[in-house]
Amino acid sequence: MNFVRYRVTDEDGTFLDEFATNSPDFARERIGRIRKYRPNLTVTETDDNR
Repeated sequence: MNFVRYRVTDEDGTFLDEFATNSPDFARERIGRIRKYRPNLTVTETDDNR
């Protein structure tokens, strides 16, 4: 399985969330929930396959 690690920070660089998933739909939904309250997010995606 190919997993992608998502790290979410706000515009000030404050860490908000980090998770790994193999479902882009799940990631989009989870990030979307955060984006409701903090619209200017930075999302970094990295390969999480070890």
